[in-house]
Amino acid sequence: MNKIYIFCVAFVVFFVVGCGSKKYYEPTAVSGQIIFDHSFKSPIDQNNRYAATLKDGSLLTQNGIIPYTKEIPKDSRFLNESGGYYIFAKGCELLILLKSSILDSRVFDSDVCQIKETNTICTQDEIQVKNDFCAVSASIKGDLLAVVGTDNSSTLYKIPEGEVKFSQKGSSVIAVNQLVAAPLFLDTLVVFPTLDGKLLVVSIQNFEIQRNIILGGDKFFNNIIYLGGDDSRIFAATSKKLISIISGQEFSYTAELMDVFFDNRYLYALTLEGRVIQLDHTLREVNALKFPFASLEGIVIVNNHLYTYEKQGGYIIDIMLDDFSYKVYRVQDMFGKPLNNKLNFYTKNIFYYDRYYFDFSRLQ
Repeated sequence: MNKIYIFCVAFVVFFVVGCGSKKYYEPTAVSGQIIFDHSFKSPIDQNNRYAATLKDGSLLTQNGIIPYTKEIPKDSRFLNESGGYYIFAKGCELLILLKSSILDSRVFDSDVCQIKETNTICTQDEIQVKNDFCAVSASIKGDLLAVVGTDNSSTLYKIPEGEVKFSQKGSSVIAVNQLVAAPLFLDTLVVFPTLDGKLLVVSIQNFEIQRNIILGGDKFFNNIIYLGGDDSRIFAATSKKLISIISGQEFSYTAELMDVFFDNRYLYALTLEGRVIQLDHTLREVNALKFPFASLEGIVIVNNHLYTYEKQGGYIIDIMLDDFSYKVYRVQDMFGKPLNNKLNFYTKNIFYYDRYYFDFSRLQ
């Protein structure tokens, strides 16, 4: 009995001391407040790196909100907008491609399919592709649909027929980071970002593997969280490593990464230690700031300012990219309530938090 009592007391003391020792970011100065003064009627329910869905079924895209309509597939997950289509996963057996202009014309008043990308397949309003796995990310180029599955499969379909042109399943994974990258189409290649830390490069001419690039081998949270670039350069990251491939030459940068963003001239990375890092294309550090104990997420770059969100204290950090000086703002919603939890989604200009959002292009 005494031993049990001593153990319980020791556990309580350890728990209290452990919790009490947790430290949080405390800015040396706060320059003011940023109020998330716009809101939706419904909060965000599901999200990934590229898109989000509100509880009422409305869609959040890189261009804004699309209110729910009967054309949006019910009980589906919104994966991405690519190649003139919105891509939805219906359970683990069907992919639904809905022509962008069907929804966008009601909101943005344009034939978006033709504006976003010249794609002859866009003559079909809806395409359904049967599959036998749960899709986690997808992209379209022309008549090709590239999909990554939760079973760590990489599959390339010819649409609208749904013919499988390439398929390979990687090793099983135990857990993944929420920021799952989508496949990247280049001129004659498609790059699949696998869930076990690899880039699978496949020809879209003969559908054969051209290269297999390994970023890491862990089974936990080792998926590709960022993938971007063009025919002359590729940038990719897991939560532990960032690589750059330029004209066949590979460069790497190791850190505990929370997020990565490419903005033409530079790459920007947020780290677990509260660092904001600016890197050139060869991954050489150009500038860096450290915010002790900060938990950072989200990167928006507008008018030569980088904005990131510190979620535990509820702050926006505004970094001037000319000299890497910065200001810190406290964040609250339109009713004066502090925002000190995880961001739900962000686009090139906007941070979204629950049902509230702020457009940083308004600041300049």
